Amino acid sequence: MRYLLDTNAVIAMLRDASSRPALRVKQERAGDVAISAIVAHELFYGAFRSRRADHHVALVDALQFPVIEFDREDARQAGAIRAFLTARGRTIGPYDILIAGQSVARNLVLVTHNTGEFRRAPGLHIEDWEA
Repeated sequence: MRYLLDTNAVIAMLRDASSRPALRVKQERAGDVAISAIVAHELFYGAFRSRRADHHVALVDALQFPVIEFDREDARQAGAIRAFLTARGRTIGPYDILIAGQSVARNLVLVTHNTGEFRRAPGLHIEDWEA
């Protein structure tokens, strides 16, 4: 495992199979790219709220990426990141903190187009496959 996809990277792939993130995923070895259970939650939430919920839920269900469950070390790292950012008045969204913590805990590169927020998290390695 090398890469953890953020929600916006997966959405880009779902919207356009020829998007830069989709093409990059095809270049990576099977098993090198995964999503967080937190990202899966965000995707399902958006799908269930959409006008075409059945269709969008089916798209999320069909994703073939391994889903990494959130564990104690992920929570520890997320807590450390949140405390660091809060002390500096530079917080990011609560789900983003959890995703960042999981990525740091597992030494994975987070693939996101939301580099402005995630860049604030100490120890987090990010790549923007849409740039």
